[in-house]
Amino acid sequence: MDTVREYIDENYQKDISLDEISMMVNISPYYFSKLFKQGTGENFIEYLTRTRMRQACTCLQNPDYSIKQICAMVGYSDPNYFSRIFKKYEGVNPSEYRERMENGTGKA
Repeated sequence: MDTVREYIDENYQKDISLDEISMMVNISPYYFSKLFKQGTGENFIEYLTRTRMRQACTCLQNPDYSIKQICAMVGYSDPNYFSRIFKKYEGVNPSEYRERMENGTGKA
């Protein structure tokens, strides 16, 4: 599982699928999913999304990047979907998060 986590951490911006990862480690998607959850405490999509959200938070601290650019940088093609997922994880949308960071009020 360490190899898989490293792969996700290094390639989160790509379109990574459960099928692709399970083929990489040469086991069925179902069995991989089960092992991944046992090893990490969360399923594959949760881990990938959390990795992407952590990176988005880091990117949002740089005002040189637009929200749309950050969306693409962390592996999402739809800015509206990215904003919804971000709000679910962080409690505020990306613009609000950035504004709070700029104002020094920290996280939501």
